[in-house]
Amino acid sequence: MPHQDSPRRERGSNNGSVTKDMPKSREIGRSSLYGDYHSYDSSQRPLHVVITGAGPSGIAMAIELMSLPNVTFEVFEKNPEVGGTWFENKYIGAACDIASHAYQYTFASNHDWSSHFSPAPEIFKYFKGVAEKFKILEHIHLNTRILSATFNETTGRWRLCASSVDKDGKRELEADVFINAAGILNKWKWPDIAGLQSFTGSKLHTANWDTSWDWQGKSVAVIGSGATGIQVVPKLQPTVKSLEVYVRSPTYILPSVGFGVESSTFNKPYTKEEKIRFKSDKKYYREFRKAIEQQMNENFAASIQNSTAQIEGRQWAENMMRKYIKSEELQKKLIPKQVSIRSIFRTRADFHRWELGCRRLTPGKPYLDAVQQENVDIVTSPIDRIIEDGIRTTDGRIHRLDAIVCATGFDTSFTPAFELRGLKNQNLKMMWSQNPAEAYMGIAVSGFPNYWTFLGPNTPIANGSLIPCIEWSAKYVVQALRKMQTEQIKSMSIKKHIQDAFNEYTQAVHKDLVWTGSCRSWYKDNKSNKVTAVWPGSSIHFMDVVKIPRWEDYEIEYMNENPFMFMGNGISAREANKEDLTYYLNEI
Repeated sequence: MPHQDSPRRERGSNNGSVTKDMPKSREIGRSSLYGDYHSYDSSQRPLHVVITGAGPSGIAMAIELMSLPNVTFEVFEKNPEVGGTWFENKYIGAACDIASHAYQYTFASNHDWSSHFSPAPEIFKYFKGVAEKFKILEHIHLNTRILSATFNETTGRWRLCASSVDKDGKRELEADVFINAAGILNKWKWPDIAGLQSFTGSKLHTANWDTSWDWQGKSVAVIGSGATGIQVVPKLQPTVKSLEVYVRSPTYILPSVGFGVESSTFNKPYTKEEKIRFKSDKKYYREFRKAIEQQMNENFAASIQNSTAQIEGRQWAENMMRKYIKSEELQKKLIPKQVSIRSIFRTRADFHRWELGCRRLTPGKPYLDAVQQENVDIVTSPIDRIIEDGIRTTDGRIHRLDAIVCATGFDTSFTPAFELRGLKNQNLKMMWSQNPAEAYMGIAVSGFPNYWTFLGPNTPIANGSLIPCIEWSAKYVVQALRKMQTEQIKSMSIKKHIQDAFNEYTQAVHKDLVWTGSCRSWYKDNKSNKVTAVWPGSSIHFMDVVKIPRWEDYEIEYMNENPFMFMGNGISAREANKEDLTYYLNEI
């Protein structure tokens, strides 16, 4: 495990370790008004970094930090294992709903995925394996969560409080930089339905699954028709006595497994020969993987409202569902139809069909097969309340049940699971609880210096390939840390007017994209119709924008009164390290 107290007077080397440098003597005749070190010397600004969360984002960030000299770090993970959501999700049918070969780091390919949609345990194994390979486990405190983080304006450091399941009491620590890699979907919650706690049968939430529960021969209800519900239903259907699926609003569900180059009618396992070729033929595997992600990234064109791609895509999805679902009654319940936007948002009175992609587009052939079986009933009547032995819907019907499965998701307000206080004691948890969350490019938040976050408000989580965007976010943070070190910066905080401008731009772009459409979705604040979750563009657009940080967007405070102290004694690193001093002639 890493050290308990972060170093201040020690100079860290790379790989998270700490070494002490011998003090350098000043040459005779030199002034004492500047530093006796070469320019851009990172050892003059050692950093200690704390990361919360050891899922895909935290692992990527930790790996990036391993290469930084004079940086030490530790990661706090609330679970007994790394992997984040892929450790937590144990419900039946849990799997990734995008191609396995597109859900992995660019620097750590797995050639042994079992199928197009690999199950959650396999994905967990992958991320844990990456953490082991890059030797970051020794920096991770498992079963330990951050309780609070407060920025000290005088010292320019974060004061944090952590609590461990394995150890009694709380631990206080400090960090120069605090990184939130806890992710979005990590705070599950029961649905807000009257009488829920009065139910005397089995009550389960997909994000807190009871693996000992036996559903065979029981009357079961599944509340929720999002991606999780679509995975759970076909696993329950074959052996339950009866299954009621409560659908508040329909969504586009494709009768296929996968898209484009890997689209099929079932989750086809990869053969031994295919896996061998993935591993042995690098060119073939690269082209195979590029073909999958090329099509994923091309799909953004259909995210523009009323575009030809959107209209044709929506018609294609409707036709696929209508062709596959035999019952007209079931078609009416499951295929999105015309709605009045006025009835939902009371801002406009036009009518049109739900935009394709307004809610997550999900391949779900097993689900569509299951809901057409005789022991399954799709219930669209709203739930009035839950009673001791079942559910009462607004049409007066009583549904007697042995168990209720809530596939109703998470707290998606982006509020951190801990108290986070920045400049002037601003409380981010309170700010985002009272108003829709706003940040800067989903990476930083004005008023919270030396604080960066992954998958914050308005990041590319709804289209394209997500993992490369996580990697690019980590590279962005690394650039910020290098700048802090080499220029001897005490703190960096996004300017408020810049953050406001970014959010104004974001909402302006979203007026023309599907996520402000007529559906209800966790991607937006359904009261204001403000899109809080999705980047105002494609994944590739995000990667281009964050590749080179806009330092002019930050308020910067330096460690020294004179900001040019980083220039040192007039000697460059090349001279100090006795390197080639005619490098500028190398291209002659």
